[in-house]
Amino acid sequence: MTAYDFLLWFQGLSIVGVFVTLVMFFPSWKNRIHSYLFIFTASVLINNVGYFIEMISDNSVDCMWGTRIEYLGKIFISVGLLFFMTEYTGARLSTYTKRMVAVIHFLIVIVVFTNDYHHMYYESVLFSSEGLFPHNVYEHGFVYYIYIMMVAGYLVFATFSAVMRLMQERRRKRKFQTAIIIAIGFVMMGGIVVYSTGLAGGYDATVISYLLCLILMIVATIKYDLLAALDAVKNYIADNMTEGIVAVDTEGAIIYYNTIAERIYPTLKENDETVVTQILEAIEKDEVISIKKNYYKAEATDLTNERKTFGKLYVIDDVTIEHNHNLELKLRSITDGMTGLFNRTETLRRIEEGMASGDGVALVMIDIDNFKSVNDSYGHDVGDTVIKGVAKVMTDLTIYNPKLSAGRWGGEEFMLVMPATGIDEAVSAAEKIRTDFEKTEFQYAGFRTVSLGVTVFTEGDDADVFCKRVDEALYISKQEGKNRVTVK
Repeated sequence: MTAYDFLLWFQGLSIVGVFVTLVMFFPSWKNRIHSYLFIFTASVLINNVGYFIEMISDNSVDCMWGTRIEYLGKIFISVGLLFFMTEYTGARLSTYTKRMVAVIHFLIVIVVFTNDYHHMYYESVLFSSEGLFPHNVYEHGFVYYIYIMMVAGYLVFATFSAVMRLMQERRRKRKFQTAIIIAIGFVMMGGIVVYSTGLAGGYDATVISYLLCLILMIVATIKYDLLAALDAVKNYIADNMTEGIVAVDTEGAIIYYNTIAERIYPTLKENDETVVTQILEAIEKDEVISIKKNYYKAEATDLTNERKTFGKLYVIDDVTIEHNHNLELKLRSITDGMTGLFNRTETLRRIEEGMASGDGVALVMIDIDNFKSVNDSYGHDVGDTVIKGVAKVMTDLTIYNPKLSAGRWGGEEFMLVMPATGIDEAVSAAEKIRTDFEKTEFQYAGFRTVSLGVTVFTEGDDADVFCKRVDEALYISKQEGKNRVTVK
């Protein structure tokens, strides 16, 4: 078998192989990668059929038809390859660009099939029985050079995009996929160089490069589908987790987030990196993140691959129920169950906090006048209502001045802690409590009154001395007729 016979058989078998590939792989493609691979494969089939006709032709007319069919395939091979490589590497072309490329190539097709001059493809063709083929080509025509320039431009752009993707990609499997795409570019360029320089002895070596590219593209597509399916599974799992997930690279740029994280932080769709700052601050301060009426706890872990750290993963857990439960427990531990005011322990803590602040603190102590007679005459339920009445007056005062702390000191006694407050302001607050309570009417118990003592912190006081002094001021109010304010 001569070299020509071998290559003729190879060409024929390649047509069968590519046709079988089309039948097996492309009855129902499912994404753009599949559609671009279909364009490439169909174009390779057309190219190989044309070249086969050209190889067996023994006259110019048959050779011309073979050449036309061959170039029809070549023109759209370059389109399929460009779209496939750019789609695969994420450097997707705009719809406008794709349409322009399609229009240009269709115009070239029209020129190819409406012109009978062979010099558009070859400068001259010599038919003989010598050499590798029964005809030899001398000097390519301008259609060939247009094709070469377009394909070279496409390959440079697409291969460069793939190299940039490879440099940025951190996932090993994705790197391997991208390396296949780069290999496709170099194989195609290698075939064009071999044919253009005549190293194959007149044989069109691009035929072999097309077949090698087709094999690589099928491998890449299979891996693309597998990883796409795997990513879909991962995304499904991530999106159905109860926790939000945000991943960032080493420079803090957001590279992934799931739907739960997007629900918590809608601005993630706008690539809002302040979200990461807020999460990071909460982690560093060991604080919960408050968003509207919900609370979240965030944790961070390094993203590593083969001992190399390439970012961080933030997991955001909704702890609203736990937070509110803990808040309720804490509130119960520091408040009085009946009135909702601070209990004695918490009130004393706030007194000591005010003393240590250096800004001064004033105390107002309140006691319900003749409270024993209320319990004895009307029962403890009515007495509780009167106690709650004092608590409401004090609470109303703290609403307008949140720095104040209202506490139940014990029984019918109450304490108002007033940080950074002078004696005049403290007396004014005490008088307001007295008059507001005096105007309050209770069922069965009628109108009641309170006595109050006022004092301010003096250097050298400890908590016992300070509290004893305000208690003495209250005692004087009781002794001097009740329903009054005494300063000491």
